[in-house]
Amino acid sequence: MGGSSAEGLENEDGKLTYVNSLRFATVFLLACSASQAVAQRTQFPTPVDPESPFYQGSPPGAALGGATLNGGVQPLAPQFDPYAPSNAAPPSYTPYGQPAPPGVQGAAPYSQAAPAYGTYGQNPYARNMPDGTMAPKLRFLNELLIENTYLARFGNHGLGMDDVGLAGSFAFPLLSTWSPMFITPGFTYHSWNGPASGNFAGSPDLPPNAYDAYLDAGWRPQVNSWFSADLDVRVGVYSDFSKINSQSIRILGRGLGIITFSPQWQLAAGVWYLDRLTVKILPAGGVIWTPNQDTRFAMLFPNPKISQRMWTIRNTDVWAYVAGEYGGGKWTIQRANGAGDVVEYNDLRALFGLEWFNLSGARGNFEVGYVFDRHLIYRSGTPTAHPSDTVLLRAGLNY
Repeated sequence: MGGSSAEGLENEDGKLTYVNSLRFATVFLLACSASQAVAQRTQFPTPVDPESPFYQGSPPGAALGGATLNGGVQPLAPQFDPYAPSNAAPPSYTPYGQPAPPGVQGAAPYSQAAPAYGTYGQNPYARNMPDGTMAPKLRFLNELLIENTYLARFGNHGLGMDDVGLAGSFAFPLLSTWSPMFITPGFTYHSWNGPASGNFAGSPDLPPNAYDAYLDAGWRPQVNSWFSADLDVRVGVYSDFSKINSQSIRILGRGLGIITFSPQWQLAAGVWYLDRLTVKILPAGGVIWTPNQDTRFAMLFPNPKISQRMWTIRNTDVWAYVAGEYGGGKWTIQRANGAGDVVEYNDLRALFGLEWFNLSGARGNFEVGYVFDRHLIYRSGTPTAHPSDTVLLRAGLNY
């Protein structure tokens, strides 16, 4: 795969074998899950806003006491009334769902190059179904995630990326009346193919591999029946491991406040801290509109998402969605001439995907996307490179 250095070319066969093995494992797990479609399927989120909007209580119009929703999953809790007394048990709110995947994602602002939790992208925290149905209660090892995101190179002016992320989320109760804190260690492997140095002024180049090793802490306290928060801090090393210094250590974070006006409307506002070369902090937030139990508009910057429930197979719901995503990351690297440098990658993504959610607590997703407005920026001052537009394929499993 990529990079213009001789060392990167020499290691190409070994790296291809490693990445293809990890991709085969992901496809094999997805195939095994699909074979149980008529029985008990598993569910998990995408890297960009996995669970859907902030509201995760029973949807409007849902019957109380365990009535089925449209023939779908049985709700385990009554519909939440935001105007009920403060001692009523409110649902959990997750504005962006995912952290980012392993990798992730990424969803995306947290995600690196192609979030796997990106990203922060993917949220290993929320346990509820997108229609508000309550999933099984928390376990100490709350979730395990694996995700693969592939961006094709498409010619000498392109930049190919292949990211495989793994993460595990552990729940730590704080007080009986507070939401637990989730500690998530994760690791992401990035394989880069390109850019070809001769095709860009200033000869930008990348090493063939880079890595993320991080520890994430997330907490979503419910302050009262109408106000909650989404707080997260991630500390990690982002490097090709050839050049590690103080710039390799990044602290990422987000802080959002969520106001619930009704079961149909929520408002969120806050910031994402990305710690990149050119993008340090982004405003975040927007509105969530849930007109009915099968439709959801999460108009959230920087990762909007519109979801529609398509099928219900026993206790498994299948949703289709369109989404936007802000991808990218920052790493310390060794250039082809042996010098150390810092590189930032940014892009925009338009995505279409399918995700399935099962009452057992498992989830799955597959998505395709168009990636554009791509930039490679070097701290050394090498002119910014603009790789050509490309397509994205992503698949993940979460239990």
